[in-house]
Amino acid sequence: MNPEFAAAVTAARQAGALLRAGFAAGSAVRSDAGRDLKLEADVEAERVILAALRGASPHPILSEESGADSGFSTDGRYWVVDPLDGTLNYGRRLPLCCVSIALWERDRPVLGVVHDFLRDECFTGEVGRGTACNDAPVRVSAVARADQAVLATGFPNARDFGDAALLDFVKDAQRFKKLRLLGSAALSLAWVAAGRADAYREDDIWFWDVAAGLALVAAAGGMFTLASGRSRFQNHVLAHNGHLRASRPKTDLSCSAPAS
Repeated sequence: MNPEFAAAVTAARQAGALLRAGFAAGSAVRSDAGRDLKLEADVEAERVILAALRGASPHPILSEESGADSGFSTDGRYWVVDPLDGTLNYGRRLPLCCVSIALWERDRPVLGVVHDFLRDECFTGEVGRGTACNDAPVRVSAVARADQAVLATGFPNARDFGDAALLDFVKDAQRFKKLRLLGSAALSLAWVAAGRADAYREDDIWFWDVAAGLALVAAAGGMFTLASGRSRFQNHVLAHNGHLRASRPKTDLSCSAPAS
């Protein structure tokens, strides 16, 4: 196991242990404005992760709670962290949440870790080396028709909720057999990588929500597109198993890193 991969797994498991211990008791609310919710648990988990990553590598970090390091750049390798993806689920004690850590190099994923700490499922992947769940190899599904496929999706707090944008989403979603909204983009993508769902789409989703999951999908044999959204660090994302003809992007791993 290379040192960067080991550091990400260690950080995810340490943060997951903290979050799992606090799940039943709940966490203090930092802010509850509009469609967003912030908990003290987010900050506590982030502190654990950043300490572990900074102690293991010199790469700059982009993290949901503290933002980008001073001088953050996407010119080389950089970490992308969501210490608690599915914060609302965690706050309401809905057991669909996870820790998400990714390493990217310029506009390409290198590795990803998505740790579902309540189910003790740790999804890990290195592009070119495969994806695993608790060290057992997993791979994307072989479903080739959208009308037989499960689409994992969601409505991130910063997306466009206007009628036209929502109608566009509905028209796309109608092509699929079933929809699943987990409330966690990272977990949704991990499940695509593991073949539990066949595709994932969200518009104007934050980069830290999807960076690790996209690495897992790519490592598991899938494909994705990542296009700039309405503001910095927001993206329109489509990921799938690589077999869905109706959803296949024009190029494999077509992506765009966030602006520095």
